[in-house]
Amino acid sequence: MENCNLQELKGKNWMSAMAWCWFLGPMGAHRFYTGKQNTGWVMLVLSLLGLYPVMWIWSVVDGFMLALGKYTHEDGSALYERIDWVGYLYMASVVLTILAVIGIMIFYVAVIAAVMHGVGSAAGSSLTPPVTP
Repeated sequence: MENCNLQELKGKNWMSAMAWCWFLGPMGAHRFYTGKQNTGWVMLVLSLLGLYPVMWIWSVVDGFMLALGKYTHEDGSALYERIDWVGYLYMASVVLTILAVIGIMIFYVAVIAAVMHGVGSAAGSSLTPPVTP
């Protein structure tokens, strides 16, 4: 802390903003933290009204902007103590999560299609017992 310049520390911490975005992003917590109160309230209200998936996408975009160092405080000042590898870890985990969700959805659709195809073809197959009067 000897070489610390107090002028650099008067803003908001990048790691704190990243943590708020990671854990409570769709509720707008990172926006409240960085002084963007109006959009923070919009995110919170829309999340509570049931538009949580849309707010999740908004928070992911904000997270990428944070990770790349493009996100600033309300007054335009940069967030201090940015750690590059944490931002890259965030981006990688979000991309892998999205790919996993897409893969799971494709798997479920394939299983449902296979079950539906099996049910439809079993009705007309010769494996059904003959009807005797």
